[in-house]
Amino acid sequence: MRENDLIRAIRAHAVVPAGMRGIGDDCCEWTPAGRTCLSVDTIVEGVHFLAGDDPLLVGRKAAGAALSDLAATGAKPVGAVVSLSLPGRWNGVQVMDGLLAELTRHGCPLLGGDTTGGQQLTISVTVWGEAAGSRLLHRDGAAAGDLLIVTGPLGGSLASGRHLRPEPRFAEGAWLAASPYVHAAMDLSDGLASDAPRLAEASGCGCLLLPNQVPIHADVSGPDGARSACCDGEDFELLAAISAEHWPHFQLSWPFAARVAVVGWLTPETAHTMEDDLGRRVPLTLRGYEHPLTA
Repeated sequence: MRENDLIRAIRAHAVVPAGMRGIGDDCCEWTPAGRTCLSVDTIVEGVHFLAGDDPLLVGRKAAGAALSDLAATGAKPVGAVVSLSLPGRWNGVQVMDGLLAELTRHGCPLLGGDTTGGQQLTISVTVWGEAAGSRLLHRDGAAAGDLLIVTGPLGGSLASGRHLRPEPRFAEGAWLAASPYVHAAMDLSDGLASDAPRLAEASGCGCLLLPNQVPIHADVSGPDGARSACCDGEDFELLAAISAEHWPHFQLSWPFAARVAVVGWLTPETAHTMEDDLGRRVPLTLRGYEHPLTA
């Protein structure tokens, strides 16, 4: 398929809301209605998905992973643009059909982008959103003594193929942003063992993880479920820091089916630690995923 044919196919499927300018110009155009946020997420063949994966699911993952960043801030999606580097062995229409279906499912129009050839399939999705309520959440703003909570069970995403079907937690993110007891939040893409220290560092704190309290997803198999739940990554649940004194009220008012769980604390020391099987506080030896960067 030639590039112009792919662009025509994308334009035929993309719906641009009234008041916006979308695919066909050098830039898209929209008028913000409130506080805005912007994020970009890239997935690469051989790193985030395999050559034999369903192109529809690859497109879905590209969109869902990007949208999850908006959900973590408590935003609602407004629009997206996509950069696609496409080898001839991939069906670009199917990749974009999967991507468009996921954007549409969350009310996010595709308004533009760029296409080119390449040796491996690479998809970069830029999304922007507006606050669903009165504020947006960030990774900073938490304090020592805050509890770390997660919005659902973790682990097993790669083994089960769930990593190709991320579910952005928009309702949960908006609820967290509306709660006065929530001080910071982020989505869990690289594993709790990597992402919790990132949130802690952004707030000038350390963290104490409680691996044996982390809820384990049914997709996890094997004896060491706690390690999988902390390290596997690509769960796309939300991690939040909340006021410890308000945890009972927070837990009782949580309106979602998946159980919210305490998985650690933020500490005044900047060290990252964990509780071992004997209840001792030891250095955090668990690791999530970190992209190797080559020279």
